[in-house]
Formats: sequence, structure tokens, C-alpha cells
Amino acid sequence: MKVYFDAVSSTNVDSEVLDTYKKILDKHYCNSDALYDDGVAIYSLMEKSRSTIADLLKVEADEVIFTSGSSESNSTAIKSVCLGQKERKHIVSTVTEHHSLLYALEQLEEYFGFEVTYLKPNEDGVVTAEMVKKALRPDTILVSVMACNNELGLINDIDGIKKVVKANSGTYFHSDLTQAIGKMKIDLKDIDLASISAHKIHGLKGSGLLIKKQYVKMIPLINGGQQEFGLRGGTSNAPANIVLAKTLRKALENMDRYHDYLLDYHKRFVEELKKVDGVTINSKENGIPTLINISTPLTSEVMLNALNLKGIMISSKSTCGSRKNSPNLTLESMGIDGNHTIRISFDYTNTYEEIDYFITSIKEIIEKYG
Repeated sequence: MKVYFDAVSSTNVDSEVLDTYKKILDKHYCNSDALYDDGVAIYSLMEKSRSTIADLLKVEADEVIFTSGSSESNSTAIKSVCLGQKERKHIVSTVTEHHSLLYALEQLEEYFGFEVTYLKPNEDGVVTAEMVKKALRPDTILVSVMACNNELGLINDIDGIKKVVKANSGTYFHSDLTQAIGKMKIDLKDIDLASISAHKIHGLKGSGLLIKKQYVKMIPLINGGQQEFGLRGGTSNAPANIVLAKTLRKALENMDRYHDYLLDYHKRFVEELKKVDGVTINSKENGIPTLINISTPLTSEVMLNALNLKGIMISSKSTCGSRKNSPNLTLESMGIDGNHTIRISFDYTNTYEEIDYFITSIKEIIEKYG
């Protein structure tokens, strides 16, 4: 039996999205910047997708920038804003951000003289508005706090944080919505910049969005032509950009359609895990219903390999850092030993039968190797 419990890492492509993508690839292969009829046609389809995405997210069409995914969106949001001004050199973020954002911050510190205040989550695993308020300074140019943590699924107080930031004139607020979009309601009002990735919501890899409000000043990270309002040069990946509208629409529809199912699925999973000797549930109640982080008596490596032999695909931490032995800052900040954790993530495509198979498997593994 094959079981996929790594949905926060990536998801399969929705069949309707894939069919549409194939049709576009076959018919619309020319450059969307070409001035002949076929070029104009694909450009029009891409702009229609941009407008649809804007309507879905309740922003303006010229605030939607197509990217290759959240890693690029994060880097662009951080570097393009901070390097585009000279006066302010302070940034507020958290130790629990995705590597793409943390490494961008490190680069700004090391090479460009910025100072970053890294906030640690409280005992509930979240960053509060009060913590951000205390960290703000007159020279703060940007605050970046992810909406939903990708290790424990915990939800930060984004509504409170954006109010605090808006009260501090001249400071922008960026939020990485990668793990939140399609799993929780998001209001982009007063969020100046936001990152979204398609492959987390049954879309294409190498496809994503940066939402940038009109008033945000930034310089291009990728220089080139006039594409993406002059902020991202290079030939547009038009087919991927076009189907991203359908991807996002279906993700938001499915969030409502499968809401009760996922809540029940999560409840059932937690109840069964509590019956397994040696298992500790690290995730808190304040979290998305599609992720459960647990600790076991075995090391993460041993558990992952043993589960893999049983056909269960799962991870121990953010996949972008899975091949490195760097410390897990999210878990470490909460006093959790990351060497014994695994991250179970799922969505509406998973079945109750898969829970039963996982529970049986992990019991057998702990009994054999524990």
C-alpha cells in the first residue's frame, strides 16, 4: 500500500488543472510578448488569469505578480523592498520562517548592513502582535511573519500583527502564505506583500505569486524586460500563469467543501496517535487541520526509513532543508527535540483507511526498533 502524508511539502496536480495546462502547451507555445495575433492571444489569457486571481484574493490586478513559487516570492519581497531604499536598515522577522526567507535576511545582514530582529514563538508556538510591537523601531523598513508555520501548522496572529505594523508609518508587512492559502481564511487588507506557491494547492511546480500592493516601493530582483510591471524580467511562463487562476479557485472552493471532513480526519488521526505508546503530539490546537507533528522514541531518520519501507511517504521537517543537518529552529525554539520528530500532513484526497495503515505501521516499527 502506498500512502502519501507529505502534503505540506507538495501535492499532486489537480486533473482539471493538468488537462487545461496540456491544452495550453499544445496550442499556445509562442512568446506572450510577441505582437502578432497568437502572442496577443496568450498574453490576453494570462492577463485574464491575473484578473481572476485578483478577484479571488480581493486585490487589484496590477498587484498580482507571477513568480516561480514562494521561494522566489519571499526573496523578492525581502530584497527588492529593502534594497530599494537607503534610509532604514532594520527588519523584524521570526526564527520560524521558511529557509528561503531566513537566508535572504542573512544575506542582507552580511552584505548590505541590515539588522534583523528575530522573534521566537511563545509557549503556544506563535508570534503575537505585542511581540512585534516591542521589536519595532523608527528605522524598521519591513516586518515579515508567516501566517502558518510549516513544521507544526500553528497560526500566527496575522490580523493583530498587521494592525500594529500599519500604526508604524513607513513600515511594510510581508507574510508568507504558502501553508495558509487554501487551508484558512486570509484577508489581504493591510498586508503589503504576500507569497503563494501553486504546488502546495494541487497546482504546478515552478509556479507562484507575489502580491505587492500598488504603493509598495521596490526594485526588480530579476532584471530584463517589461514583464510583470518591470519587476520580474524574462519570458513569462504563460501556460503555468494561466492555469494558476483555476488552481487557486479550486483550492479556495475545496477549502470550504472539505472543511468538515478535514476537521474530522484530524480528530480521528490525533485520537489514534494518542493510543500509540511512545508517541508525543507536538502540534497545538491553534493550527491548520492538515498537519500533525509528533515525536517518537526513534530518531527521525530511522522512523522515516522504516515508514518508507512500508510505502508511507512522510517527512521530518521542511523539505527544503531535509538534506541538511542544520538545527530545526522552529522546534528548537519550543524546546522540542527535532531529532525525534516526524511531520504528518494530508488533505482531502487522503482516506480513513490510510490512517489505520499508518497507525498499524508505526506501532510495528516502534515495537521492532524502539
